[in-house]
Amino acid sequence: MAGYIAGHRTRRFGCDGELQYLYVVPSRRRSGIASALLRCLAEWFVTEGARRICVDVDADSHAAGLFYAKHGAELVRPHWMEWQDIGRLLPGGRRL
Repeated sequence: MAGYIAGHRTRRFGCDGELQYLYVVPSRRRSGIASALLRCLAEWFVTEGARRICVDVDADSHAAGLFYAKHGAELVRPHWMEWQDIGRLLPGGRRL
């Protein structure tokens, strides 16, 4: 196993869903696995009709915040980032 991702539907902060966990083993980081996992979860969210997605960013993980920002998430409150439309992560920003 190289990594995993988990998310769920929620109404936290008025969002449609939340990215709960994203982990890639240290030896496989910076290889595109996290981005691929994020796109898989984005596709699931869009299929479920969830567009606005939040993620709790650990204050000790500057790298996580940079990763999510690189993928379009914006800081909306301390330790919380969100995508207004996670569908933009899909190829061509496609709408499912």
